[in-house]
Parts: sequence; structure tokens; C-alpha cells
Amino acid sequence: MPTQDNRRGLIPEDLLEFRWLESLALDPTGTRVAYTIKRVDPVVNGYVSDLYVRALDGGAPLRVTERRGMVLSLAWSPDGLRLAYSSNGDASHEVAIWSVESGERERYPLEGEPLTALDWSPQGDKLVGVRWTLLRQDREQAIRPGIPTPNMKVVRRLRYKQDGVGFVHDRFSQIWVLELPSGDLHQVTRSECDYSEPKWSHAGDRIAFIGLAREQNQALGQGQIFVCTYPGGEPERLLPDWQGACRSPAWGQNDDAIAFAGHEHPAPTNRRVFMTPYLADVHAATARPLAPRIDQEVGNYAASDSRQALSNVTVRWASDDPWIYFLLTVEGTVELRRIDTSGRFETLLSGPRVVFEYSPAAGDRVAFGAADPTNPGDLYLWRAGEVERLTALNTWLADHRLVRPEAYWFDGVDGVKVHGWLMKPPGFDASKTYPAIVYVHCSMFSWDFSHEFQCLVQAGYVLTYFNQRGTTAGYGQAWTRASEGDQGGKDFDETMLGVDHLLERPYVDAARLGVTGGSCGGFMTNWIVGHTNRFAAAVTQRSITNQISFFGTADIGPECTEGETGTNAFRDLDSSWRQSPLAYAEAITTPLLILHSDQDHRCPLEQAEQLFAALRWLGREVELVIFEGESHGLSRGGRPGNRIGRLRQILGWFEQYLGTDAR
Repeated sequence: MPTQDNRRGLIPEDLLEFRWLESLALDPTGTRVAYTIKRVDPVVNGYVSDLYVRALDGGAPLRVTERRGMVLSLAWSPDGLRLAYSSNGDASHEVAIWSVESGERERYPLEGEPLTALDWSPQGDKLVGVRWTLLRQDREQAIRPGIPTPNMKVVRRLRYKQDGVGFVHDRFSQIWVLELPSGDLHQVTRSECDYSEPKWSHAGDRIAFIGLAREQNQALGQGQIFVCTYPGGEPERLLPDWQGACRSPAWGQNDDAIAFAGHEHPAPTNRRVFMTPYLADVHAATARPLAPRIDQEVGNYAASDSRQALSNVTVRWASDDPWIYFLLTVEGTVELRRIDTSGRFETLLSGPRVVFEYSPAAGDRVAFGAADPTNPGDLYLWRAGEVERLTALNTWLADHRLVRPEAYWFDGVDGVKVHGWLMKPPGFDASKTYPAIVYVHCSMFSWDFSHEFQCLVQAGYVLTYFNQRGTTAGYGQAWTRASEGDQGGKDFDETMLGVDHLLERPYVDAARLGVTGGSCGGFMTNWIVGHTNRFAAAVTQRSITNQISFFGTADIGPECTEGETGTNAFRDLDSSWRQSPLAYAEAITTPLLILHSDQDHRCPLEQAEQLFAALRWLGREVELVIFEGESHGLSRGGRPGNRIGRLRQILGWFEQYLGTDAR
């Protein structure tokens, strides 16, 4: 092994070496855990995943899958003897069922779309899931024989496109049941609504699931719980008077209660409104909060380039278990907690790390995935208060010199404390001065692993990042909503106070400061360079530039615009423009690199194009790099070549304008 002094940190090309724990499922008996490991496939410039099963009483993990592709949606049968999963590869899809006893598989090929979000019926003879379904055909397109058929899309609903999916104007996510062993598929829902998260009742006669309308200014547009008798029933709303949001229904043991994550704020709302655990009375059609005093968000809101999903807003209620489990985002960490129906709760896992996935079984056992700044994630078992590590997926990192961030707090606006982190280059020498980069958040910075951050410090930069007001979760509801209607106001002031605090360190070179961020962090990067010239270079990524056009072009445009700015252009054009970074383009003199993807439907490419055109017209130092075929999630799930290329673009821009040498 190389010595400590000779080891290097991480570089962009190291992406090819990572193995990521992606999904996991503890069997109902608590004796086996199934999990998937994702890795880069450089041959196809993509990813593959492998499925493993491990007995918890000892022994090596068994690799279950053979074919090349992706595995997802793990589901154990109620007796723990069969494992169902969805698999795709070579443009084909199937549901496979693996037998613990024989090791053999039943395969159910699917024509068209895959079946995911699988859940077993209690009798073990059915699987429920969701799949994209064409619900209508466009109007007759050929007027008469001999007339060429037009290529067109007929749009009748909002969210007719979804980031990472594409145009969905004529298809909706619907509930289907796969009958076993015949393989017959039966469609349960048939409406222009997106359905998800189906769960069988313990009696096996009903299915609960979430319905989400594409118009976000109505109650159904926030997500509502539906219950449907199977077979033959029609979906009915469980809580007809509920005006808030609902996610992740989980049946109680006697089918008289359903736990879920949600809030009671009427539509329209945005992601800044916290979801907390609730319990619904199935017979009374009412619900009550289980933890009204918890002022934090259910789910994992830690920003990371190690996982595609960023929220995991779920509650899980294992059969025969009095406890309801959930993740809770708290001050840069993600904890594992549980609560009973009386509201008594326990914190099972906390500390400077991020729990990003979990699966409980009755008998005080929970399998979980956790990461920290020097480990992108491994599988663990919590058993009656004791923790056992089950995997070591990235042992190659021991041959590299990783930097662990230092946490700190500084005084923000009105003296309120702001949580931040600082990373120093490997071999740091306090007698020298270093260029520094301020990374501006979108979701929430945390104790999670970041390949990108390790690459930046390896290149020679001091790196700081902090959770100023407006952070999505972790610091209380008031802190998260403090920037609503004031985009670029006190959140900008607080960011500049963070820069002042950084420059109190004598080893930071004030003349060589860079700033970068993505999504709403890209918005803030654009805003910063339009309001100060303190930075020598900036990189804005997948950003928002114009709140007026964002309303009508982004997949979340209407509700996000109103939620973030407090208005919209046809209600208050001046306010919408005032909260748009593009309005301050003439003040931008900082050399700016704009990174964007051409299939980004969350922050559409037109946002980047507008800023680039304005700055080039003004003769400013600006470049636009467009990644082809990528969505908003490029940095965490894009093609490996593009992810490496993105990091190289960022490093190259800062090297050009800041240098990397310590002086």
C-alpha cells in the first residue's frame, strides 16, 4: 500500500472505480437481506447492477443475477422464501422471482414498459406494481388515405414532461397486478393521474396507493391516498377531505390504519413544506399527526453525487411490528427513527453520516445503507441497538488520500447561526495561501460522500459550503421557507457573510475566489455574479435564470415559481423579473462557465441559453457547455463519460482563472 504522503486524492476518472449500494430489502423473517450494487459499465458508457442475497447468520453473499442490466424494486414474499425483482437489459424487461430453497428463477417477460414498485400479496400469488401506460391515442392523424401522418403531441395536462423521463403527455403511471404463476397482467387504474407506491392490505383484498394529478394547484396534485378492492373495485380516496400531501402508505397489522408521510397545507405548495409521519383511520377516513413536535423533514434530503434519488420520503411498517420507521433529515445528517401509534418515538441511528436507505423487519432488526464523507455507502444491520457492517464495497479508497470536512458555524443575517463545512487540500500547509471555492447549495449539504468535492480539494482548492436560509431540510420549517418570495435577498446576504467568514482564515487568497452551484444553487451562482465582483471565476450548473419563462417551460414550473418567488409573472411581472438573475446580466463581469443538459426538463436548457446570449451580446467572458442526452441529474446519474467530462470542465475553468498552486 502507498504511504500516507504518497497517496493522491480523487480525480474525475476515479468515477469508474466506484461501487454503489443502491437498494436493499430485509426479508420478513429478518434472516436474509437482498441488495443491489451499481457500477459503471465503460463499454456501453452506462451502468449495470448486480443483485446479492446474504444470510445474516453468517456466510458469504450470494450473487443472484446473471445477465447484464439493471435490477430494481426488490420485494420478498411474505414467507421470505421468494424474492421478486424487476430487471431490464438489452431493451427487454421482466419480473423475476428467485427461490431461496432451489436457487431457481421464474421469469415473466414484459412487452413494453417495466413493472416496478413491486409488492407481494399476503397469499403469495400476486405482485402489484406500477408501469407507464398509454391511456389514450391522439386524434385521428391521417385526414384521408394518401395524406402523410403528422408527427405531433397533443397536450392536455400540466407536467406533460418529466425530468429524467421525457415527454409523458399521452402516458401515465398506472397500477397493475401480475398474477402468479400464469403471468397474466391486470390493469387496476385507468385515469389521467399518476399512481405510485402500491401496498397490499394484510388481508390481501385491498391495495393502497398514491394518486398524483398533474395540475399541482389542487389537492390531488399534491398526492392523495387511494384504496381499491381487488379484484373488481374502483379506486376511492381514503381521506376525501384531506387538502395536503400524502406519500408512502403503509398498512397497520389489522388493516384498520395506514401510516404515511404528509402535510396538511392546501395546494399549491412546493418541496419546502415539510412532510411528517401521520396515521390514518381507515374506517373513519380521518388522519392525525404522529409527531406534531418534530420540526424536521421526513426523508433523506442530503445532496450527493453517489445516488440518483435525493429524498426517499417513506414510512415503513413491517408486519407484526408495533413500530413505524422513517428517515429524518437533521442539521446535515439523516437519522433513522421509529415511532409507534401513540406518538412515542426513538432515534436508532444519528451522528455525522447519512442513512439513505432502510428496510425493517419485526423483532428489532433493520437493514440500512449509510454513507459519510470518506465512504460512498455500505450495507449495515441494526439489531436491538447493535450495528454490524455487512459490506465493504470500495476498499480501493484506502489507497487514496481522502479529506474529511471540518464542520463549523458562523453568524448569518440577524446573528442566526449558519452551519457550514470546510475542506482543505491534501498536504495542506497553513503557512501558504490557497485559492478557494464557495459551493452554493440546492437541497442540503451534509455529512454525505461527494466525489466532486474530493476532486476539488485534490486539485488544490480550499472548499467551503454551508446551509444558509432556504436550505430544503434539516434546520426547521421556518428556516427552509425563509427565502420564499425573497429569492436573492437575505439568502444572498447570508452567503456573503459566509464568504466574509471564509476570508478570516489567513490561508485563503481573497483574490482567487471561485463560486459554483447547481439547480437553485445555480440560480444563486448567477445571482451572486450579478451582485458582486468578489469572485475571480464562476461555474453555474443546470441553473434558473428567468423566473418568467421558467413558469411555463419547467416540469415543476408553475408550483415551483409561486413557491419560490411568492408570485408569478401574470400576477406581478415586476416581482418575477426582480427575482430573476437575468435581470442583472449587465452587472456580470465575472468569467462564467455555464453547464447545462439538453434534456433537462427541471431547469430547461432555455434558461442557460438566455443567460449565455445576454452575456455574449454584452461581450463578457462566458462559455456554454451543453451535455447531450442528459437530464437535470447529470452529476449523479448521467452517462459516466459525461459525468467525468463535467468535472473536467469545472476543474479546467477554475484552473484557468484561479490557478491551483499554493503560494
